[in-house]
Amino acid sequence: MYRLMLSDLDETLLTSDHHVPEINREAVRKARKKGLKFAPATGRGYEMTKEILHELEIDDVEGEYIISFNGGMILETKGFKELYFNGLSYEMVKQIFDFGKNYDVCMEIFTPEGCFLFNANQSEIDRKTKQKANFKVIDDYDMSFTKDMRIAKIIFQKMDVPYLKDLASKMTHITDGKVAVSYSSSRYLEFNALGVNKGAALKWLANYLQIPIEQTIAIGDNDNDITMLEQAGLGVAVACAQDHIKKVCQYVTKKDFYEGAVAETIDKFVLND
Repeated sequence: MYRLMLSDLDETLLTSDHHVPEINREAVRKARKKGLKFAPATGRGYEMTKEILHELEIDDVEGEYIISFNGGMILETKGFKELYFNGLSYEMVKQIFDFGKNYDVCMEIFTPEGCFLFNANQSEIDRKTKQKANFKVIDDYDMSFTKDMRIAKIIFQKMDVPYLKDLASKMTHITDGKVAVSYSSSRYLEFNALGVNKGAALKWLANYLQIPIEQTIAIGDNDNDITMLEQAGLGVAVACAQDHIKKVCQYVTKKDFYEGAVAETIDKFVLND
């Protein structure tokens, strides 16, 4: 019997309009009645998930949880009670930032309260607006105002993954052994504190809830999901995932994210258990 399920958001739980389709809402509703804890696990800040949590009927509920910032923060949804946080130092973020400002990327610094966009492009502004993010566009390359803030992560955004991977290869003198590097949504190169990832967050939350890791499920589609797919008792890849994601999973959905891949997983492994 599976007792805890973590789900990625974009291209997994949500449709392209950033909402949870009814087929997934109904499946989560039934699974929760059967005793499953269903927790979104996302690279987004928690403040960007309020509407999603409401659609799942787990917003502001005691005993329900969300993993944000790729595992950098874990919260109970009741009052967004913070249980765990592991962020980057200002000095490390500035090293990454100073490198990135020499290249054609939009840089985004995430704090628990919101994010700041540097060298923003209209596509990313539109995306953040649709996600209902609390964000601010900064017109210059001065990040000094973040010095006394808690920084969860910094990301480079560009709709060119080979370009981002090339940048990552040029940054090893900054990142190797110092920060966690991952990719998501075919547009982001992400930098978290060393040891922060969705797999570590799954392990932390399962331990917190006293649920054996064998009784956990994780579903996702992208590189920043790999650690939780490997860590979970059952790793599930969405149909649209690339082959290297599918290879680390025990099951690949027949349905794509917009067709109800999460519902398919719940029906097969939770409701029919």
